[in-house]
Amino acid sequence: MSGISHKKLSLFFLIVTICIFFPFVEVSGKNQAIKASDIYLIPGGQTIGIEIQTNVIVVDTYAVKYNGALVNPGKDAGIQAGDVILSIDGRKINSIEDVKQELARYKIDQNQPMNMIIKRDNKYIAKQLYPTKTDNNMISMGIYLRDNISGIGTLTFIYNNFYFGALGHQIKDKHFKDYEIENVNGTIKEAYVIGIKKSVRGKPGEKKARFSKNIGKINSNTITGVYGKIDNPFFISNKKMPIALQKDVKLGNAQILTCIDGDKVEAFDIKIIDLQKQNEKDIKGIKFKVTDERLLEKTGGIVQGMSGSPIIQNNRIIGAVTHVLVDDASIGYGVYIEYMLEEMGIEIIG
Repeated sequence: MSGISHKKLSLFFLIVTICIFFPFVEVSGKNQAIKASDIYLIPGGQTIGIEIQTNVIVVDTYAVKYNGALVNPGKDAGIQAGDVILSIDGRKINSIEDVKQELARYKIDQNQPMNMIIKRDNKYIAKQLYPTKTDNNMISMGIYLRDNISGIGTLTFIYNNFYFGALGHQIKDKHFKDYEIENVNGTIKEAYVIGIKKSVRGKPGEKKARFSKNIGKINSNTITGVYGKIDNPFFISNKKMPIALQKDVKLGNAQILTCIDGDKVEAFDIKIIDLQKQNEKDIKGIKFKVTDERLLEKTGGIVQGMSGSPIIQNNRIIGAVTHVLVDDASIGYGVYIEYMLEEMGIEIIG
C-alpha cells in the first residue's frame, strides 16, 4: 500500500488490491547461502519517499486550437494512454526532456511526420505523428507525458549496513496495470509525516509526508518490494534483530514498527490471526488484526504509506506489511521476511 503524491505531470501509482499500498541486488558478490540464525537486520519503520525514473509514458492526448479549430495530433496518430514512447526519428527517448528536444528540432513548415516507435501490450508499433502549431504560436504534439513516479512507503530493513528492503510489494501503476517498470533507477528519501487521513470502511486512509534528502538508491522492483543500497550512513543504527522463517512464525501477539507522526518510529500491537504456508513467493502469507487502541484511534488501522512496516514477533523480524482489507482497515496482510531476503540474493539455510 503506498501513499500517492502528484507532481506536475508525474503520477504516482499504488497497489490497493482492495487493500494497500528490481533485478538482482548484489549483497557482496554472488548469491550468499547463510543460516537463518546468522542473519541480523537493522529494523526499519521509517517513512520514506520513493522516486523512480520510468520510461516516457503517454498519460492522455488532448486537443489544441489552431486557426480557431480544435486539433488533436496525438489522437490522430493513433497514440493511446499507456503507450511507451521508445524513439522519435531514430533517436532513443529516455525522458520527457528528450521529447522536448525532438519537438524543438522539428520543422513544422516541412510538413513531415515525426516517426515514432511505441510499445503497447508488449508489442512494438511504428506511428507517424504530425505536430501542429497552436494559436499561441507553440508547436504541440497534443500528448500528456510522464517519466517518473513518486510517493511514500516504509523502510523494512537494512542488511549488512548497506543494503535495504522496503515496501513489501511491487510498485505498479494503478492507471496502467499491465505496464512493467523497466530499467529501474530511483531513490529513497527521508520523509517527515505531517498528517494522517484516517481509514474508514471501504476507503483506506493515507499518510501525508514531506520529503527531504536522499538516503539511498533503488535498483530493483520485485513482487516483494523495492531494494537498493543505502547512501547515508547517518541513517543506519546499531540496533539489529534476528529473523524468523515462516515455519517459526506463530499465531498470536506481534507488533509492527511504523511512523505516524514526524519521523518517530513506534511499535504498535497486532495479533496474527492466520498464516499461509507457502512454497513460492507471495505477499499475503501473514494475516493480522491491529489491536493497538492508539493506532486505531489515530489511523483507523492500516493506511497507505505503511507498506513495508516490519512485523516483529518474539523480538524477531518475521515480515512486512503489504496490504489492508478495504472493508476493515484493522485487518492487514504481510509478506514473510525470507522472501524479501531472497530477492536480495540471500539463500537462507533453515
